[in-house]
Amino acid sequence: MKTIPYRCDNSRHKALLGLVRSTGTSVQRLFDNFVTHVIADRQAEARFVVRQKRGNPARGRKLLAEIRSRIEARSKASPHR
Repeated sequence: MKTIPYRCDNSRHKALLGLVRSTGTSVQRLFDNFVTHVIADRQAEARFVVRQKRGNPARGRKLLAEIRSRIEARSKASPHR
């Protein structure tokens, strides 16, 4: 495991300590959750870009049109929704 030092001003430090005390967690866990979220977000974006490059725009438009028509058909069948 590696250590990453983080420097912040006194007001942020005070707010950070107040946050971890109020949530019953630790600074370590708070940062770990944040880093995990950021990494997962970037990985999802990278997967999307790869799939986007492989994608077929014409097929995508056709699928969206089918979805829209199904939604329209449902809303016409039950007007109270």
